[in-house]
Amino acid sequence: MSFVYVLSQENIENPPGNVYVIDTSTHAVISTIRMSEVPNSIAITPNGQFAYVGNTVLMGGIQTISVIDIKSNFVIAVVELDSLPSFIVISPDGQFVYVETNDGITVIDSKKNLVTATITINTGIAVTFAITPNGKFIYFPGFDTVSVIDTKSNHIIATIETAGNTEELAITPNGKFVYVVDEAEQIAVIDTKTQSIIATVNIEERIQNIVFTLDSQFAYVSDNDTDTIFVIDVKTHALIARVRGKMGTGNLIITPNGQFVYVVNEFSTAITVVDVKTHAVIATTQVVGNPIDLVITSDSQFVYVVSILNQAGIVSVIEVKTHSVIATVEVGLNPVAIAITP
Repeated sequence: MSFVYVLSQENIENPPGNVYVIDTSTHAVISTIRMSEVPNSIAITPNGQFAYVGNTVLMGGIQTISVIDIKSNFVIAVVELDSLPSFIVISPDGQFVYVETNDGITVIDSKKNLVTATITINTGIAVTFAITPNGKFIYFPGFDTVSVIDTKSNHIIATIETAGNTEELAITPNGKFVYVVDEAEQIAVIDTKTQSIIATVNIEERIQNIVFTLDSQFAYVSDNDTDTIFVIDVKTHALIARVRGKMGTGNLIITPNGQFVYVVNEFSTAITVVDVKTHAVIATTQVVGNPIDLVITSDSQFVYVVSILNQAGIVSVIEVKTHSVIATVEVGLNPVAIAITP
C-alpha cells in the first residue's frame, strides 16, 4: 500500500493551504492536513515514513519546512529557514534533507529536524538539483556552471563550466552520468568519475524535463515548445528518436517495470503514453482539466495525474494495464505538487 500526497494552495477564503492524502488501495482521500502557511514543494523519505513540505511566506510569515508523519498524517515538526524554499531532495539513506532556497542549500538532519549546515551557492535560474544514488555528491546547476558538492563535508569540490546558464539536471540510476540542461538548448553529459563533460547532445529546443529508464539505457526528454519527446541512448549519448506529444508536453515519468513513459500535456487534457521498446505513442489518455504533474505506484499498476480545472484540483487515476482513467479525486483548489510514498 502506498499514499499520494497533493499540495493545494487553496484561496484567500480557505486556510493558507492543504495537503490531501490519497490511499492507492481505494483511490480516495483519507486525510486532509491543514497547513499554517502556503505549501509549494514536497519530498518523501525513501522509507516512506515522513513527508517534508516547503512553505512559502504568507503575510510576512517565516519560511518553513513542515514535517509530516505519514503514519498519523500529523505535522510533527516545523523547521524554520532563513530563505524561501523552492525544491527539496532527500538523501538515499533518508538521513539528510536538502532544501534549495534563495541563498543556496539548507541541510536538515532528519533525525533531529534541525538545520545543520548551509551551503552557499548562487542558485541562478536553477529549478532542480540532484543527489547521486550512493548519496556522496550533489550536482547543482547555476550560471554557466554545475557545482559538485561533497555531502560529507557540505563543500563544493568541483565547478564544471557549461555552454550556457543551466536550469535543471538529472542523474542516471547507475550514478555514472549527469545530464544537464542549459540555455544553449543542449544537454551536457558529465562523467561522475572525472567530473568533466564528455559529450553534448544537441536538442535545439527548450527542454522541459529529463527522466531515465531504471536500467540507465535510455533518457526521455520533453520539449514544451514543439510538443516533442526526444529519446537518447545513454550508452552512446546520441539522439535516436523523436516522439510527437500533445500541446504543452512537460513532465514525464517511466513505469518502474520499464515498459511505458507517461507524459503530461499541460495545455490539453491529455496524457501521452509511449512504449519504451518501440519509442512510439501507443495511447492518449484524456483526464479532467489541464494536467501539471504525475506519479506512479511502485508496482507499475496506477498513475496519478494532478490537474487544474477552473482552479479546482482533480487527480485522475490511470490504470496502466488499460491506459484508462478508472477514478477521479477532488483535491481542493490550486494544486501545485504531487508525491507518492515508495
